[in-house]
Amino acid sequence: MLPVIIRVKLQGKLPFNYQYEVILVTNFPTLFTPLVLGPLTLKNRMLSAPMGTHNNTAEGYLSSEGIAFYERLAKGGVAVVCLGETLVHSATGNNHGRVFRLDDPGSLPSLIKCTDAIHRYNALASIELLHPGRRADPLYNAEGKVYGPSAGSCHYGDGSHEVTELTEELIDVIVNAFGDAAEMAQIGGCDFVTVHGGHGWLLGQFLAPNNNWRTDRFGGSIENRARIFVMVAENIRKKCGPDFPIDFRISGDDFTEGGATLEDAIQLAKILEDKIDMLHVSATSFHNRRASMRMFPSMFYPRGVNAYLAEEIKKHVNIPVVTVGAFNDPTHMEQLLSEKKVDAIAMGRALLADPLLPEKARTGREDDIMYCTRCNTCISVGFVPYVKYNLGVSHCAVNPWHGLEEKQFYGKVPRGNQKVLVAGGGPAGMEAALGAAEGGHRVILCEKEDSLGGALRYAWHPEFKKDIKRFVEVLGRRIERSERIDVRLNTAVTPELVREIAPDALIVAIGAKPIELNIPGVDDPRVIRSIDIHREDFQIGDKVVIIGGGMVGCEEGIDLAKSHGKEVTILEMQERLAGDAPYVHYIAILNEIEQLDNLKVELNHTCTAISNKGVICKDREDREKVFPADTIIMAVGMRGLRDEAESFRGLAPTVIPVGDCVKPSQMAPAILSGYFAGYNLQRF
Repeated sequence: MLPVIIRVKLQGKLPFNYQYEVILVTNFPTLFTPLVLGPLTLKNRMLSAPMGTHNNTAEGYLSSEGIAFYERLAKGGVAVVCLGETLVHSATGNNHGRVFRLDDPGSLPSLIKCTDAIHRYNALASIELLHPGRRADPLYNAEGKVYGPSAGSCHYGDGSHEVTELTEELIDVIVNAFGDAAEMAQIGGCDFVTVHGGHGWLLGQFLAPNNNWRTDRFGGSIENRARIFVMVAENIRKKCGPDFPIDFRISGDDFTEGGATLEDAIQLAKILEDKIDMLHVSATSFHNRRASMRMFPSMFYPRGVNAYLAEEIKKHVNIPVVTVGAFNDPTHMEQLLSEKKVDAIAMGRALLADPLLPEKARTGREDDIMYCTRCNTCISVGFVPYVKYNLGVSHCAVNPWHGLEEKQFYGKVPRGNQKVLVAGGGPAGMEAALGAAEGGHRVILCEKEDSLGGALRYAWHPEFKKDIKRFVEVLGRRIERSERIDVRLNTAVTPELVREIAPDALIVAIGAKPIELNIPGVDDPRVIRSIDIHREDFQIGDKVVIIGGGMVGCEEGIDLAKSHGKEVTILEMQERLAGDAPYVHYIAILNEIEQLDNLKVELNHTCTAISNKGVICKDREDREKVFPADTIIMAVGMRGLRDEAESFRGLAPTVIPVGDCVKPSQMAPAILSGYFAGYNLQRF
């Protein structure tokens, strides 16, 4: 794609009726056309979706790490950085404990430091205001009371709690709290606010009939159910003035029985249009325990799955409409914008995977954008109350610096000049080579196969996992462009080779191999390992039995049933499927399996033998059962090549095993251990 030079004239709704031209050189002209938002001008059409940090202080204030996180987003080139999940009235609406709150003036110093950091990169700052309503945690609310539009009970995680119906007096208190919070945000340097009226938080609960069965002026008709939205907008406008834009985040559809529909969202948008400046359209409601798989679209959904909701709402209003939902590709975003289906794109996980995505797109380096693989490791660690503990630390499977923004910003870049040999060209080895090269070292990367990627070459074949191939390709391009890395394919690292090269440091990333079941009949020609099922020389039969219901077995089973029409049975000896999957991905896996009539699951079944009749199992009561199969796939896990890795000890001054050869796991631990093994090599 050749760069396009465009001229954009901006006028109207600008201070002092100022008019000017912007000359822009880009591969994505619409994506980088400025957007007018009330009295403001956004420099492009890419926004960071509201995202909270995992490391607020005990008081709920932004920590220096949290500020660095938002500063990193601004540096990456987005037009707007939106601080996520900010409470407006902690006494009646607190959902997580250490959530940033704007009903406490003590939050202002950290907020001002944060907005100053965002503004240093010519980005605008917004902040998401919310009240959880019936989704609050009784543990954190005053007197343990939880409030909602209507009384009753509400699930919170695997439990439930009683909900007290809001009185009109308390509704007024909360409405005023939204206005006061917006005023605090304005004082704290925010350029506008994003009011959360979706996802089943309090305002969205008023809109949804399955949460609101009031008979007063806040219930019944769409005008009544939308009344609190209007009151909040008017209260903010009164306190912050006409030149402080108001953005409302809504769900285009709750996708729950009895919830708010697209038609409700359209009517709400029309009611709000002349009172606000922008609409941010997401989807679903936490009323559904599995809302996360579409709220943060899982890998089983197409990119931009919710864009059609924003597109439909945009037809009915004349203010900017933003869409959100697993966008990665600037070409995809450009198409939606150029066809005028939406006005802007918000991104969350994509910016965790590659905070520089906007700047790379702007400067013609889109082939270096690292796509989010939607493994949902980042979200799952803090997805309370569905996970028992909020770990407070988030990792990304494709970005080793995620969560380390403060160290990356302010840490001294280590430099050295060692000769580094990396054994193994899988994800850990590739990252190790890049980390060492970034630190100034000379690297020889050896891979015994004829291409890089390691075990990931077996994982990217299902359509829903194609972003893993992109990950390997981007790392490959970075390695190819590095003058410090010498790649040697078809080269196994042996003790003799180590002695010949005589490296100062040896990083061992030789991976793992499949665990073999020691049961009768395992040598049957119908049996194949999970890493081999995509071989061109192997034909998979119509009736498939997968031994092992971990994440790999489930994903391959879904692919075979959904994309290839196979009759699949997954056998798992434990009482839970996909026990190794991050929680949000686990929920998506269960949902996919439940929708496939040709995929069956048998839990608590231990395989004892393979016969000509099929796979023989025993259940917990020691009852035997046979599962007929044309193809039998072994997916019972991997064993790290630890002994082989340890055999290299003493062959170089520094020897560091990394990745699966230390402990087989998911991508994130492998890339973290690999990258920082190279990056942090000792220097004297």
